[in-house]
Amino acid sequence: MERHKGDRKKENGVSPETLESSVQSRIAKRAYELYLERGGVSGHEIDDWIQAEREIQQKEHH
Repeated sequence: MERHKGDRKKENGVSPETLESSVQSRIAKRAYELYLERGGVSGHEIDDWIQAEREIQQKEHH
């Protein structure tokens, strides 16, 4: 059986793309929360994103 480019194995009925999108959404939401916690001061976007990634990844692995 020939596999097409977009065919990726689903895990628990959810495609990897959907899982990745969900993780990215949670990271973006948490990064925005961090931004608000700092009073909405810009200039720390990368720091907020990295911190959010760490927090989400820790939750995913525990």
